[in-house]
Amino acid sequence: MGKNKIKKSLTRKYRLTIHDENKLLGFNVSPLGLVISLALSFLIVAGVLYLIVVFTPVGEYLPGHVNEKAREQLIQEVLRVDSLKNEIDKQDKYLANIKAIMSGVEVDSILPPDTLTTKEGLPIETTEREAKFADEFEQKEKFNLTSQAAAVSALQELHLFRPTQGMIVKKFDSNLKHYGVDIAESPGESVLAILDGTVIMSDYTANDGYMLVIQHKQNLTSVYRNCSTVLKKTGDRVTSGEVIASLDEATEEEQRKKPYLHFELWHRGEPLNPEIYIAF
Repeated sequence: MGKNKIKKSLTRKYRLTIHDENKLLGFNVSPLGLVISLALSFLIVAGVLYLIVVFTPVGEYLPGHVNEKAREQLIQEVLRVDSLKNEIDKQDKYLANIKAIMSGVEVDSILPPDTLTTKEGLPIETTEREAKFADEFEQKEKFNLTSQAAAVSALQELHLFRPTQGMIVKKFDSNLKHYGVDIAESPGESVLAILDGTVIMSDYTANDGYMLVIQHKQNLTSVYRNCSTVLKKTGDRVTSGEVIASLDEATEEEQRKKPYLHFELWHRGEPLNPEIYIAF
């Protein structure tokens, strides 16, 4: 009896009338029909919103929602930034090694950037097989006069400018660790770039005064020490024969202490005798 009463109350029709001054709108509605209508309306609206979010770009603007394409691009950018950071670290170590050599620190050679990968600040240990291969390769190339002659011949074909005028007062001697030549300074003379290149160091040291280091093509590096002033900064591009430093502003005391320009020439981390490649 109670169930029939509840059923009748839910299905009982009510007259809903909406009217204004000129029109009259009316329709019959039951409580059960109203609940069903509201539920269907909610489902329809929810379905439409779901389709909009999934199949249109609107979903990308919702907080916490990232589509697969954007996620993939984000991962690629993160990997690219990480790879770029590693390359920058290698270049920094490479330039630090060059600076150490230019400052007079004894090192075996300038390591190329691709050999400077480190883990937790320590060099990566080579395996026994890699060490054996390296030893065999070095022994084989040690007496490979053809490859050495080819490298020297290629450098000799370059037209290198004389860095400055003056007599050589001290020659190149690797046994005495004098990896360059000392050229007597002439008042009023300038220092010239021997070849096109990029300045990788422009600095002042207490022992060597102003110093410039220029990276050229074919892994050639030139070093100019004991300058009175420098006209280029790190990162500048220079051309062959361009004035890069000056010798004419040195004081009498500086001329007495360092009456010369110290010039060095390096190739792949090995010092070269400049007199072989430049007509002084």
